[in-house]
Amino acid sequence: MSLGERAAVEGVLSELKPSLAVEIGTAEGASLARIAEHSREVHAFDLEPPGRAPAANVTLHLGDSHELLPRFLAELGERGRGVDFALVDGDHTAEGVRQDVADLLDSPAVDGTVILVHDTANEEVRRGLDSILFTDWPAVTHVELDWVPGQLFREPRLRNQVWCGLGLVLVGLPPPARSIDAVYQQSYYEAAHILARERGRLEGT
Repeated sequence: MSLGERAAVEGVLSELKPSLAVEIGTAEGASLARIAEHSREVHAFDLEPPGRAPAANVTLHLGDSHELLPRFLAELGERGRGVDFALVDGDHTAEGVRQDVADLLDSPAVDGTVILVHDTANEEVRRGLDSILFTDWPAVTHVELDWVPGQLFREPRLRNQVWCGLGLVLVGLPPPARSIDAVYQQSYYEAAHILARERGRLEGT
């Protein structure tokens, strides 16, 4: 994550203080450590364990999130428990991210929930997110896919690739005070689409 993204995630967590948090995609475990610091209980989903040992309040679910997450959310619903915070940063295919987000929104355990989605500026990830009709879920009150804009890289390793970006989805929560009467943010141009066009321009020169 960029420094701005880290600050945004930390700010949400410090304000929210989740009782139960979910992370989809742990990688080395850096964001998981910050989620665990602010949360009472964390459930993390990934194909492999993180690079660093998780905190004591973290339960790891190793395997395919598309199989494990719906079962876990169903168990929470049966027990009358809810997810306060979720970070989606796992499967970066269009269909994969679409399913992870839809699995969260389909669950009665996701109500009164802040969902953050990472890499929303990446073209493949954004294609999956743009395919979701968030208004199909009445509990969704606000969608801002460029809440923290992404980056068009110029360093040699990632030159002209578009990554980063944090999306914000509120479920069963009041929308931001400045938002207009619409689920989708409508005040700004979509940064991810601008970056994609700029990338095309650079590649054409």
